[in-house]
Amino acid sequence: MPHIIRPYVFATLTVAVLLAGACAGPSTTIDQVWTSPSARADAPLQKVVTVFVTDNVTLRHSGEQDLARRLAATGVEATPGYVVFSNGASDVSDLDAMKVKLRELGYDGVVTMRIVDREKNIEAVPGSFDGYWGYWGPGYYSYGSPYAYTETIYRIEAAAYSLRDGQLMWSAITKTIDPDTTDELIEDTTEMIAGQLRRRGLAG
Repeated sequence: MPHIIRPYVFATLTVAVLLAGACAGPSTTIDQVWTSPSARADAPLQKVVTVFVTDNVTLRHSGEQDLARRLAATGVEATPGYVVFSNGASDVSDLDAMKVKLRELGYDGVVTMRIVDREKNIEAVPGSFDGYWGYWGPGYYSYGSPYAYTETIYRIEAAAYSLRDGQLMWSAITKTIDPDTTDELIEDTTEMIAGQLRRRGLAG
């Protein structure tokens, strides 16, 4: 006799799959990326300052510290911007003045981040019907009702500047879907940024 999956078993499996997806954590990818043709992989940045451009002091400190930590793990001497710029966002609002000050302090690069977009999308999942037809007829059937859920998407712009010539070396837009907390958003994004700079030979 063919094996028959009972409706309550199917329902339990469905719930388990949905819960597993919900616990998978956020998804962070690179939406757009650009590298300067003049960027030299044989002369990577070695002493940089990390800057998170935001008026939120707590978020700024968290982002700058985490990005500095990620870059340090790749061999870069990295300093969070709040250590250098005591006045916060007002100190980094003028990019040219900021680069001049950092160059005078002996840094050869600066890596910046800023949130450029936050959007909510409503995703619709249509209803479904599943059935099993065995030798003795239908073994089970299950109907899933349609439903909708909200998806939150953050986009963060990152940029790496060389202070040797004052030029933009690399820039990217990261995309993170449904982070549970701002800490999770920052951790996933800084990991992506540091990894990109290392793999492209621009830092480390």
